[in-house]
Amino acid sequence: MPLSQVGLFQRPTGSTNVTQSSSKTDEGATRMLTQLRVQFDVVQAESDWAKYELLVLPDGVPVTDALAKKLQGYLKKGGKLLATGTSGLSADASAVVLRELGVKVEGMSPFTSTYMRFDEGALGSADGALVSYAGDHVVYDRGVRVTAAPGTEVLARIVEPYFERAWDHFCSHRHTPGLMRASKYAAATLKGNVGYVSFDVFNQYAVHGNLPYRLVVKALLERLLPEPLLKVSGPSYVEATVQCQKGEEGMRQIVHVLAYSAERRTGNLDIVEDIVPLTDVAVSLRRAKAPKQVYLAPERVELPFRYENGRVEVTIPRVAGHAMVVVG
Repeated sequence: MPLSQVGLFQRPTGSTNVTQSSSKTDEGATRMLTQLRVQFDVVQAESDWAKYELLVLPDGVPVTDALAKKLQGYLKKGGKLLATGTSGLSADASAVVLRELGVKVEGMSPFTSTYMRFDEGALGSADGALVSYAGDHVVYDRGVRVTAAPGTEVLARIVEPYFERAWDHFCSHRHTPGLMRASKYAAATLKGNVGYVSFDVFNQYAVHGNLPYRLVVKALLERLLPEPLLKVSGPSYVEATVQCQKGEEGMRQIVHVLAYSAERRTGNLDIVEDIVPLTDVAVSLRRAKAPKQVYLAPERVELPFRYENGRVEVTIPRVAGHAMVVVG
C-alpha cells in the first residue's frame, strides 16, 4: 500500500475521453511533485482527505460553495493547502471564493508575460546551480493580479514589463524587459497553513520547464510541510516512493529509488539506454518509532542507520537504476 502525504486535485478539462481527461496542469504537477520527491495521491472533492496533511488545488480548480465549505473544515482541523492560478478564485479572477488564501484580487493581469522576483530568504534550502535566484524570472503566461491581505507573507513578487508587446509597442526580444521595481502584486504568498501562487505554475512548468517554478513551489512546501514523509538526495530525475507492507515481524516500509535518466532521441520518444550509477544516496524517512533493521532488498544486505527526531537516516551505497530499502 502506498504511503502519501499530499492529495492532488486534477484540473478539469471538460472531457471524459480517457486520452483527453488530463491536462498540462496535471502533467506539470505530477512532474514537479515527483521531482521534489513528494508522496501524493490524486484526489477529488468527494474523496476522504483525512489522511492527507496537505491538498494541492492546481491552476484552475473551480471551488464551489460545497467544496469551499469542505476545504474550510479541513483547514480548521489542521490541514494545509496550496492553491495556484484561479483555484480558490472566481473563474475571471474578479473575486476571492476561498478567503483563507489571504489575498485580494484585481482581476487577470493585462500583460501576457511578466516576471517573478524572489524576496530575500524566500528560497530557504532551494537548490539548483543553473539559475541565478537574484534575478527576475519569466512568467510566460498571463497570471492574476493579487495583493497580500493583512497577515499574509509574500515570498515572491511580480515585476511587470514596460509595456505589452504588440504591433504598436514593439520589442525585439520575445519578452518586453521588466521594470526596475517590483510591482505591488504578489507571485507567491503564505498565510498560516495556506500557500498561493498567482499564476498557472504547473501548466507553465509542463510547457516551459522553467526551474524557478519548481523552486517557488518547493519554498512553499518547505514551509507548509517542514517534515516531509521522505527526503532523498540526488539529481532531480531520481524518483522515490514509499510503500507500507505487512511483514513477518509486523508492518514495514519499503522505499523504492529509481535513477534512470531518459534522453529524447526521436521526435516524440524518450529512451533509457544507459544506467549511470549514483553513489551515497541519502534517504530520510519519517517514522513513528525506531526500526529494528534496515536492509537492501532483494539482496538482504544490512544497512547502517540512525534514528533521530522521528526520522530514519540511511545511506544507499550505490543505486544502479533501482534500489529498494526495507525499513522494518
